[in-house]
Amino acid sequence: MEVGVAKYSGYCFGVKRALSIVEKTLDEYSRSGKGVYTLGSVIHNPGVSKKLSSMGLLSVKDPEDIKPESILIIRSHGMSPRILRYLLQKNIKIIDATCPFVKKAQAKVKKLENQGYFVLVIGNRGHPEVIGIKEQLDDRNVKVIENSIEASDLDFKKKIGVVIQTTQTADRVKSITSVLIDKCEELLICNTICDTTKKRQETAKELSKKVDVMVIVGGKNSANTTHLADISLSQNKSTYHIESFNEIDQEWFKKSDKVGISGGASTPKKDIIDIKKTIESFDS
Repeated sequence: MEVGVAKYSGYCFGVKRALSIVEKTLDEYSRSGKGVYTLGSVIHNPGVSKKLSSMGLLSVKDPEDIKPESILIIRSHGMSPRILRYLLQKNIKIIDATCPFVKKAQAKVKKLENQGYFVLVIGNRGHPEVIGIKEQLDDRNVKVIENSIEASDLDFKKKIGVVIQTTQTADRVKSITSVLIDKCEELLICNTICDTTKKRQETAKELSKKVDVMVIVGGKNSANTTHLADISLSQNKSTYHIESFNEIDQEWFKKSDKVGISGGASTPKKDIIDIKKTIESFDS
């Protein structure tokens, strides 16, 4: 059985950068007695989150749970300015690990608002990155849309500016923006999908066409990994989204000569290697 791994699988630049910042911060403050916090997981990968917790990182859901005079690392997804202002009032030291591509999207929405556009953010409205982008602006000037149906329900606007969640699929964006043409006099689209995300999606799509079974590796709560699984499934019905080698079922590969693997941006290379070795062991 031939097992291939898609190019661009594993950590992206933004994730590597965020994890490096977290590890350096934990090392720097380990003996200070000050807690090092994140608001939510640094990246959407359960295994990595567990490891960072064992190193002393405190992940909380509520800003109220972050103690005054401690340290907060803004995770790779970015953060709402409203929450950030609240934390600064508690004399909390802020260390910013926001992905540069997310920063770019945050800057774009501000620029669009200043130019008089009503801003649409294409993305998953409950995702921390999207929340952080949306809350850069006044609520009256921005709206999140997830699909073409929501786009169809929009009121007509003179000027619409579009910013995209960095991990969205190009196909979904095209389906939405094609509807927006009839919803305004002027439409300006800022393509803020991260370059590595595009390449990761393209290579996973191509590999899924050539194999009997496709395995997508990464957190079930990871937007970019879920999009990878959706893309693969559209090309290959024998697609499985798993978080670790423990979830693999040997039955998936009984009639397979070729297997493909792709990993999300928050998936460690080690996880991909372990899964590849596990699948290859079925052929021995």
